[in-house]
Amino acid sequence: MSWEFSPYALPVIISAGVSAVLAYASWQRRPAPGAIAFCLLMLAVAEWSLGYALELLSPDLTIKIVWDNIAWFGAACAPTLWLVFVLQHTNRAVWLPRRNLALLVIEPFVTIVLVWTNQWHGLVESSIKLDDSGSFSTLAMTYGAWYWVNIAYSYLLLLIGAVLIWMLIHTLLRSAHPYIGQASALLLAVVAPWMGNALTAFGLNPFPKLDLTPFAFTISGLAVACSLFFFRLLDILPIAREAVFERMSDAVIIVDEQNRVVDLNAAARGLADCTAWQAFGQLLPRVFAAWPELVEQCRNASGSDEYAEITLHEDDARRYFDVRITPLHHQNAQHTIAGRLIVLNDITEHKQAERVLKESEERFRDIFEEAPIGMAVVGRDDQLLQVNKAFCDMLGFEEQELAALPLALITHPDDLRKDALLAAQMPSGIITSYKVEKRYLRKNRETLWVDLTTTILHHQDGQAIYRLVMMENIIERKRARLLEEERHQVAYDLHDGLAQIVASTHQHLQAFASSYRPRSPHAREELERTLDLAQRAVREARQLIAGLRPTALDDFGLATALGLHIEAQRTNNLTIKYEDSLGSERLPPTIETALFRVAQEALTNIQKHSHTDQMRVALERREVAIRLKVQDWGCGFDVAAVLGEASLGEHVGLREMQERIELVGGHLLITSQAGTGTLLVAEVPLPPSQT
Repeated sequence: MSWEFSPYALPVIISAGVSAVLAYASWQRRPAPGAIAFCLLMLAVAEWSLGYALELLSPDLTIKIVWDNIAWFGAACAPTLWLVFVLQHTNRAVWLPRRNLALLVIEPFVTIVLVWTNQWHGLVESSIKLDDSGSFSTLAMTYGAWYWVNIAYSYLLLLIGAVLIWMLIHTLLRSAHPYIGQASALLLAVVAPWMGNALTAFGLNPFPKLDLTPFAFTISGLAVACSLFFFRLLDILPIAREAVFERMSDAVIIVDEQNRVVDLNAAARGLADCTAWQAFGQLLPRVFAAWPELVEQCRNASGSDEYAEITLHEDDARRYFDVRITPLHHQNAQHTIAGRLIVLNDITEHKQAERVLKESEERFRDIFEEAPIGMAVVGRDDQLLQVNKAFCDMLGFEEQELAALPLALITHPDDLRKDALLAAQMPSGIITSYKVEKRYLRKNRETLWVDLTTTILHHQDGQAIYRLVMMENIIERKRARLLEEERHQVAYDLHDGLAQIVASTHQHLQAFASSYRPRSPHAREELERTLDLAQRAVREARQLIAGLRPTALDDFGLATALGLHIEAQRTNNLTIKYEDSLGSERLPPTIETALFRVAQEALTNIQKHSHTDQMRVALERREVAIRLKVQDWGCGFDVAAVLGEASLGEHVGLREMQERIELVGGHLLITSQAGTGTLLVAEVPLPPSQT
């Protein structure tokens, strides 16, 4: 294949090379919106320019026509790719669903098909011949009907893209310089080949033998290169006005010096309940007639920034807004006010949160002051910051005496180290709360036993700032426990001491009576009486031990001990039905003792007062608790009346049963009806280790 020299081919080849480089550079930035479309556009331009350059260098008519047809691939696709790029670059990609994109590519596809079949219909070009009148040969032709259709379609797409770029420039007139540079370079890039093509197509070309369009693409390539590398096209993307104005959550209103509405965003239109066209040019008091406070603030606005808070009444609800009014000035020597920028920030949720927080603080303050348990707020330096009345009463101090007093000064010396270790772990988050039995020192230096619960209080940013101390007086519980321990010790002392001696004496007397039987009736009678007294002493000792602390409770557990006690009661001609689902499971000693004593007291009361010998005792284990039921079918009684008398010192057995169960965290329920009997139900929660 031979070539002929053409001085005009070099700039076209340079244009193709620049376009190819730009295509590669944009492909490296393909995640950016429009980058892929721009890459394809530059490839189309490169192909168009290269095809035309090879057409200029070819001396033969047939070869020139082939290269001309090849150049049509880029020429037909470039306008469509330009529009796609502009739409994506200006944040209008929503205009390009698949259906619209398919419609856009129909015309380029038809054009390419007609170009390559042109020899049979001549709709694109006709009368093609070789013009070699100059220093180099070119194609001379007559344009067909479809050529002008393609020109019209291409100009339409180029025009739409140019208008969108111009709108972007207009929007960004007050924006950063790179954005304006990007858009201006793009506008130059599209106008240059457009003008070159127009001069060629309409016979205004100063070089009649040349198509100026590919030459103009050299200018386009340089403009786009400037935009890509200097203004960082595809790296820094302009943000549409809708993104920073229309989509703002704050309501924004712009008024001129005559207080007429010039612009307002969607949030402001929602407050005014009108469209932009209805508000444009209208006086602010008319548009926002329902907002007298806003109108008044704007009327009294001065020449500096102003801030205020206004309230809008909507039906029965209220909305609160922070208002900022900023003057806008003319860019002149006098710097006169041209209008005002009004920004309204909806703070209704913030106000509601403040109100809820205030109500919560008031509720906490009421609970804090009126709580029956002692409560105190302790600072990070272990100082008492606030105490309630119950706290003061427990310790015998006045509130003023406890103010700013270190908690360690009223803590029992033996508990200081343990309390300090636990408290030190709370600020770091190792533990958030703890519960212990602790001793405090009252003002008179008496020891006060309490159940202490401590939890951490956090600031809004999550930082630990205070400790909340809650304490319950358990001195009575401790006394009851000590009393039970004393009874337990006395019972074992009796069992191992006096009871053993009495039992041994009885056995020796029996042995003596068997070996040395007295001859006289009187002596035998005295011996029998002595043996009977010894046996009665053994029984009394065992009953006394069982009353103090049944040994079976320690040896075998609650279920077995209660069963043995019931079996012993049956010897008194009582019919007692016993149901047990606990088996041999052992419970904490305090729970076993409390439930056994309640059952023991209940059976005793039934024998004394119910006038019946029919009873039922049930011991069952639930998921997280132990339940004891004692029932009889006797005469019944008025529970409220009897409990009222117990508070006056009579029928104290019921009150003691109630207190025993409450001391181990449970509750006691007694129901009774005259003539039908009584049901007692005691339920005690199990510790977490046994649930």
